[in-house]
Amino acid sequence: MTGRATTLAELVAAVPGLPSGRLVSPAGYPGAEPLLWVSAVPASVGAWTELAAAHAVTGLWPVLLEGLADDDVARPWLEGEFAPTGWRALDTAAVEEFLAGDFADAFDDDEFPDGAPAWPGLSPALAPLADPASVAAVLADELLTHGPHRHLGLVQAERGADVLAELGWLGATNHDADPGTLSSVLRSWEDRFGARVVAMGFDTLFVSVAAPPSDAAEAFPVAAEHLGFCYDAIFQDGPGDLAGYAGELVGVGVWRFWWD
Repeated sequence: MTGRATTLAELVAAVPGLPSGRLVSPAGYPGAEPLLWVSAVPASVGAWTELAAAHAVTGLWPVLLEGLADDDVARPWLEGEFAPTGWRALDTAAVEEFLAGDFADAFDDDEFPDGAPAWPGLSPALAPLADPASVAAVLADELLTHGPHRHLGLVQAERGADVLAELGWLGATNHDADPGTLSSVLRSWEDRFGARVVAMGFDTLFVSVAAPPSDAAEAFPVAAEHLGFCYDAIFQDGPGDLAGYAGELVGVGVWRFWWD
């Protein structure tokens, strides 16, 4: 976890125009400082974009929060269902080791008698189709216009990718995926694909993508990384095969992940 010279409460108090909200500390950590601010009412269109643009000044990254139940953010956000730990971002080699390992483990099942296909290696950086901030703003407003109500959350983080680690988010607990490791992967995606963390749920994550793959050849190694990151996105919430999933990534500016 990054060192903090200023508390979340002080940073939030310095942001003008925020709606009413509350600070949330992690449950089970007596005396712990709050890690999250949550708005009392659903976020309005444009609010995420304004706060994301101010991140360099405020030190707060905005996330649109969806709860376990529709239109109810009590779990996990208001109940503080987090498990914060100290963390250090992984380097590129360690990120690839994690993704390649979980990629192989995903095929360790009777359904795949031939085992895992060859790991294709990390995708190279791709050319952005638009400014990452603009792509993220479009996704944020789309999520606020459709689907369940989402409340605004603010987390003190150096980068948007770090939100999972800074909170100690437990959405991938059933997969034994450490939030610091997930944030390290997201940092890599920020650098290579212009990705931005926009929204989170109890066990879901929405990421905007300014540099999606442009064809099947570019998409296959990206799909392999997704499988290592969250195999449920392919085998349960997706088409069920890697090539089919890769096809769905071509030219698409949003990645959604769900951990069963």
